[in-house]
Amino acid sequence: MGMRRLSIIDLAHGWQPFESAGGNVIAFQNGEIYNFKALRRALEADGATFHTNSDTEVIAHGYARWGIRKLLSNLDGMFALAIFDKVEQKLHLARDRFGEKPLFYSRGPGVFGYGSTLLSVASMPWVKDDFDPLSLNRYLAVHYVPGDRTIFKDIQQLLPGERLEFDIRRQQVFRQRYYTPNLTRQSNLSEDELAATIEEAVESRLISDVPVGVFLSGGIDSSVIAAIAAKKNSRIATFSMGFPEVDFDESKVAADVARHIGSEHHSFIFNENNFPVLMKEVAASMDTPVGDQALLPVYWLSKEAKNYVTVVLSGEGGDEVFGGYSYYQKFYNALRAQSKTPVQKLIQIAERFWSKESFLSEKLLATPSGFPLMIGEKDRAALLEGHCRGSDAWEQDFLGWLSNAKDSLQRATAADLGSWLADDLLVKLDRMTMAHSLEGRAPYLSANVVEAGLSLNPESRYASESKVALRNIAKRYVPADVVNRPKQGFCLPMKQWLLDWFDLHGGVRPYFKARPIPSIKIDVLCNMIEWDVQHGIVRDRFVFAIVMFAEWWSEFATQRDRVRSNAATASERYVA
Repeated sequence: MGMRRLSIIDLAHGWQPFESAGGNVIAFQNGEIYNFKALRRALEADGATFHTNSDTEVIAHGYARWGIRKLLSNLDGMFALAIFDKVEQKLHLARDRFGEKPLFYSRGPGVFGYGSTLLSVASMPWVKDDFDPLSLNRYLAVHYVPGDRTIFKDIQQLLPGERLEFDIRRQQVFRQRYYTPNLTRQSNLSEDELAATIEEAVESRLISDVPVGVFLSGGIDSSVIAAIAAKKNSRIATFSMGFPEVDFDESKVAADVARHIGSEHHSFIFNENNFPVLMKEVAASMDTPVGDQALLPVYWLSKEAKNYVTVVLSGEGGDEVFGGYSYYQKFYNALRAQSKTPVQKLIQIAERFWSKESFLSEKLLATPSGFPLMIGEKDRAALLEGHCRGSDAWEQDFLGWLSNAKDSLQRATAADLGSWLADDLLVKLDRMTMAHSLEGRAPYLSANVVEAGLSLNPESRYASESKVALRNIAKRYVPADVVNRPKQGFCLPMKQWLLDWFDLHGGVRPYFKARPIPSIKIDVLCNMIEWDVQHGIVRDRFVFAIVMFAEWWSEFATQRDRVRSNAATASERYVA
């Protein structure tokens, strides 16, 4: 057991591991526990003696006195934690409720390994390079790998809100979800109460012994967070990324918000000439394959922000919790239609955008949230030699959870919360910030905020506009023109960049021949991408995702071989 620390709380004394119960409990953590001071007071009242001001020491004493289940129910934070109980000879692993921090593991005959990076686990000697066919199929469909699988057959990840118990004596693994978002609760919160809940979440995530800032895009989500943070810290720093193309640029709006709230604002311009260099740097920092185009500006913004702060707050989760994506509109429209339609047609309308059988709906070319697929099953089958069908326990459990939703809009937003958010957006935020030793925090992923948002009635989430409840609250903090702006997000002129990329590498075929992707038919892939290039990059999501996958694998395999070589050398020296 071991870890590398980014010092945020108790810089001088927070080095891990922490011990409790006379040295019989050993605790490590990647992340932050935001309510550690309240938990510490409760533990001290129960007789625990603390030696530092670290949030991780709370985990050691909390496990010793409460056990793993109560400990996890008490924690408000983002974390991947590991606790070794010497008496019970059990290793406990757990991941935070919404998947802000990663946790991977692998089993082999007589061996068990885990880590908060895919690279560390993939470097273990028994782990093979074999890609998991179902994971690869899902990546080709949605540009990320959802659920508890990873791209490797031999490696799994804990789900958000899941714990694992490894019994060393019996060599047995037990996994259990300790938290799943409630889809049956009905919210009775007033606007004042909802605003107070969000303010509490932001304030808790400002806790730090190092400088804290906010990623400010100019949209509602980040603007509300920045405004609340500025109320708590009058010298809060904000950071935004602008683009030379007017159609893609929100930096002026972000600057207006910064002036309104009085933050120390820093704005940067994304230089498209750096695209080739950024692709390489981002691929080397990703750890897990994700084909999200916004990786590039988030990486650059994180690099710049690190010059001023060590922690940043970000708006991840706002769209899923409060109903922000445009493709949610059809679900709200279906709900409205139900109230005006004869009873015999209600079920037909309600189920129009919902596939109970599969996470990837070929009929709708979308996930259960309405998130569009990049390519259909026919193209994926051609790339994977026909191996693109199948299901797993995660998919069935996920669809079963969604079936509990009280309406189709809640089901759609919950679907994104449990898939795209956990396995794309939060991966992007964590890997791109940590690549620069910067910690990203998401206030909207406080469990209280999520439960409150998911349980709002449909009219408070998506009616004539998106995020109705959050827009109403936002009027307290930011100018009206910010509240009334439609969602934009990170948009990039990717089509031309990709055309330039292939020109830089001598064309599509030479590029992919030099960077083959295991399990994908190279000639079929080249034919598909060449068609796109000839037509000016029609499917830019797919083309970018497959290029990023090729770059990721090239970098990852090199890094993994280096780690294995260094480990072997260190082992030889130790034995000698």
